[in-house]
Amino acid sequence: MKREVPRDQAYRLIACGPVTLVTSFYKGDMNVMTASWLAPVSYRPLLLGLSVHQATLSHELIKKGQEFAINVPTRELVRQVKYCGTVSGRDQNKLKVTGLHEEGPRLVRPVLIAECIAHLECSVVEAVSPGDHTIFIAEIVSAQAESEAFDETYLLKERDLSPLSHLGGDRYALLDEMIVVETPAEGDDD
Repeated sequence: MKREVPRDQAYRLIACGPVTLVTSFYKGDMNVMTASWLAPVSYRPLLLGLSVHQATLSHELIKKGQEFAINVPTRELVRQVKYCGTVSGRDQNKLKVTGLHEEGPRLVRPVLIAECIAHLECSVVEAVSPGDHTIFIAEIVSAQAESEAFDETYLLKERDLSPLSHLGGDRYALLDEMIVVETPAEGDDD
């Protein structure tokens, strides 16, 4: 039997993807925030969308700097992920407080987080504000991942190298099984 889901929780039915740490930078100000509201937007050009609440420091820095970096954490970083999603960067330097380490980016100004298993460096091409969040549409200008964690897809061989997913609220999860479905050869009838 299915039950009614409150509308303020409805997005959780589809937003159970990877949780990320997004870094932003503008004129010496830097921040890191937790975000799971992101999605692929286009292959050509290679674009993604990141939804950021308009009252946040990250929103301000991304809007002014027109760049951000997405860092993919693992289970080992769940406490830092939670902290970066609940404390304002206006009040604390979250990288220092959490003990996360900066790594140099290749093509953008926002730093990468060394402890993360993958990074996407992004340049904003458009911003849309349909409600209290802005959707920053950005081109992926550089991407890198730990070779033991990713080879065309996440490998899921080791729990320590699996991306962390956000289920909503204070609940997180790891993917623990890969299912490969072979594409039937042309002309095969079942």
